[in-house]
Amino acid sequence: MEDLTKLCFSCMRMKGAGPVCPHCGSEANPKQEFPALPLGSLVGGRYYIGRVTKKNSEGITYLAYDIKEDLTCSVREFFPESLAVRDEDMVTIYSAPGSEQAYAECRESFNEMWKKLMRLKGLTALINVTDVFGAGNTSYAVYAETEEETLRDYLLDTAQGYLEWEQARILFMPVLSTLGTLHTSGVIHKGINPDAFIFTSEGKLKLTDFCIPQVRLAYRELEADIRDGYAPLEVYKEDGAVGSWTDIYSFCAVLYRTLIGTTPISAPVRAQNDQMMIPAKFAEKLPPYVINALINGMQINADDRTRNVEQLRSNLSASPRAVGASASIYKSHSVLNLPTGELRTAPGTVAPDGVRKRAPRPMQASPQPQRRTQPYDNGESRPVNAAQKQEKLSLNAEAAYAEQQMKEKKRKRLTLLLVLVIITLLAGVALVVSALLGGGGFGGDDEPASTQLQMLTVPDFVNQQFDAVAADAYYSQNLRLIKVEENDPTIPSGQIIYQSIAAGTTVTKGTEILLTVSSGPRSFEIPDVTGLTYESALATLAAQGLVCVKASKYNDGTHTPDTVAETVPPANTKVTQGDTVQVVMWSSFVAENSTSGADTSTAQNPQNTTAPEQQPTSANNPQNTTAPTQPGSESQTQN
Repeated sequence: MEDLTKLCFSCMRMKGAGPVCPHCGSEANPKQEFPALPLGSLVGGRYYIGRVTKKNSEGITYLAYDIKEDLTCSVREFFPESLAVRDEDMVTIYSAPGSEQAYAECRESFNEMWKKLMRLKGLTALINVTDVFGAGNTSYAVYAETEEETLRDYLLDTAQGYLEWEQARILFMPVLSTLGTLHTSGVIHKGINPDAFIFTSEGKLKLTDFCIPQVRLAYRELEADIRDGYAPLEVYKEDGAVGSWTDIYSFCAVLYRTLIGTTPISAPVRAQNDQMMIPAKFAEKLPPYVINALINGMQINADDRTRNVEQLRSNLSASPRAVGASASIYKSHSVLNLPTGELRTAPGTVAPDGVRKRAPRPMQASPQPQRRTQPYDNGESRPVNAAQKQEKLSLNAEAAYAEQQMKEKKRKRLTLLLVLVIITLLAGVALVVSALLGGGGFGGDDEPASTQLQMLTVPDFVNQQFDAVAADAYYSQNLRLIKVEENDPTIPSGQIIYQSIAAGTTVTKGTEILLTVSSGPRSFEIPDVTGLTYESALATLAAQGLVCVKASKYNDGTHTPDTVAETVPPANTKVTQGDTVQVVMWSSFVAENSTSGADTSTAQNPQNTTAPEQQPTSANNPQNTTAPTQPGSESQTQN
């Protein structure tokens, strides 16, 4: 990067000298309201902060520029404003008085969640989390994608406001695979909504907008960020049990919005009077098994709802089993005698989305949006003669259902006949082969190897060396092992520290398992902490994995007392995670000069200007003890 000052903070591309960016057409230096980080702030020694893209009670997401990798990214800052305040330096965050424990617990949840997501990077429909670190007494998470266009923006900018099922299927089915892996790994999103999906440059959807449970559930430490219409009833309750079924509800609600063009009514309202309306024009063209999947996935009672991703995937498939099951359920749930004759009922009423004008970037592999020229048509206009139209709709629906049943019966008969023919042929071939080989027909004790390998139990890979596991022929032939590296100075390089599917789980042959492998300590340059207080310097250095030792340096009165004079090794020196760094502080000269009986000859001719403390300080050892000092140095105590 040539000159960071020439970056547009709205899109993080080179803007030139003008006030308006030639790329995004926005003001190159938008207003950044307090308490967000100022534009141009540098966090983690490499992330150059731009405009705010999202904000809630947990923290703030920024568009940023990664100086090291020379590319744009997103940076999520943990900053719960109800529990913390930003310091005058505009970077450091401190917990508010009385909120120290709640702040620490929420920050720990933040770190744990984002580190899990970083271990799972590589999933098709998941944001690629590249870094999780601490700085300024808070935590940051970095992911490679930028939230330039959400699914909600995209749908609002299409001509109709919704997509056909075949278009939606291409977008959403890959997301189900990723969602299943997240659930297996113990990650429940709890906040899926149209704004939680962003488009990649290839036109694919990726899931983002992850937050800690204290934000996604009511009656917790932080103000709840709950999206009405997409959140199930259990997240509104103080004792609501959440799990994979929680995300199933929200995923189906987003799919409903995508296919129908309107937002389902909120779960608390549905719990009082469940009237989820599907306009007739959609109910007539959507496959019955899709409607059935939406019905089952959006049940108010969690016990009645689709429980896991595999079940939802089956319901959304066009398999004979799914189609057959949905046909009867669809008929039993359909109500055609509404007063207007326009709506077919299946559980949640709809409420239109708000209008938002924003031109999205055209997607290459997804349905191309066209500028809307007509308002949304939700099929809710009252006919001139409601009774006549009701009768016509009923007849058409019954005729369509009867025709579908006849086609289904004919297809089943043909399928059964074909299966019988194939079985007969295979049986004949098997008998001939058995006779030629002198075998005993089908009753042998040896089962074919191919059958034996279809299902297998996942081994415990944790603490094993990845190279040894990858070289094992059994594993390589039956599982897809994906290596994901993570810096960890406490674990030897090459050792597996996490697996995405737990040991003992029964899976099918060819299942993909992500193995997080330690790459050992990482190397980097010491950040410049000169002029900071010891607390701020400690937070910055310890967050990088460095062990800090405090020392004092003689102050002749020209330096600010109790601030960092230098580090040993000095700033920008290459070090390794886990190394020890001496933090040298300017002594409090006022205290020295006013001390009764002080030895003034020492101040005039100081010796041994630095005095390291006896015990180093790191993120795991925040307490400092008073160290004995040499003549001419000052004892410091860090509480």
